[in-house]
Amino acid sequence: MMLPQIVHARSRWPFSLWVFGGMCCAMIFAFLVTTALWASDIRELDGVSVWAKPLKFELALAIHAGTLAFAVSRLRPSLQAGRFMQGIAFAFLVACVIEMGWIIFQASQGQHSHFNDSTALHRAMFSVMAIAAVIITGAAAAVAFQVSRDLDFAAGSTVKTGIVLGLLGGTVLTIVTAFIIGGRGSPYVGELPPHAARMMFTGWSLTGGDLRVAHFLATHMMQAVPIAAALAVRARIGFFARSFVLGFAALWAVWVLVEFSLALSGQPAIFITLGF
Repeated sequence: MMLPQIVHARSRWPFSLWVFGGMCCAMIFAFLVTTALWASDIRELDGVSVWAKPLKFELALAIHAGTLAFAVSRLRPSLQAGRFMQGIAFAFLVACVIEMGWIIFQASQGQHSHFNDSTALHRAMFSVMAIAAVIITGAAAAVAFQVSRDLDFAAGSTVKTGIVLGLLGGTVLTIVTAFIIGGRGSPYVGELPPHAARMMFTGWSLTGGDLRVAHFLATHMMQAVPIAAALAVRARIGFFARSFVLGFAALWAVWVLVEFSLALSGQPAIFITLGF
């Protein structure tokens, strides 16, 4: 017996879908190019490759844009092509170009793109990047708003609920954690020795508080909750599917807050403490 079809494809791509889908593809390509640069460029910054930060941001933005592209593709055509969504897509595109352009440029110069107050330009760009980051993240909340009001959304109610909860919850928690990190001027809590142990690739501190763990979980709530909703539908748990999604979203939000609280108290992440 065939499993129920969760979504169906839309036939035409409006500007909004081109932007989100195109940005996803562009970041995947940039990720591949940056990987090659990582392998060939021996320069380091804070003990890791100068290309480590662009690499992480490219991958994260590819996932984020892909998530938004998927959600927008399920909207009815009038909402996809409406002025509201087109405006959100345009702002998202400009913000992404500014954010990633500066991060990549600074990496090529062997300099920090974040928390760099060495010159007036660097201080100004850090503020500009903060605004761009809010736009990039906030686009998810705008998409969630459109999904919530689309009575013809091309997915079941469980998946729709997962998308709305994931995008809205992820937006709020991401912005809150980001602004606290920015306000503190560092993602670290307490002294970080020059050669402190860090997790491979992410660079998270293995010995002290690192607010980026909670920020990472907040951002990827946008994918985790919709995926959980899709799996609930696939599992055919019927009436309990929506309750499962609500519970999963709540637990994920609690996890973010717990990790953030631990980091603020100078302790490493739960999974690091437990030895995973």
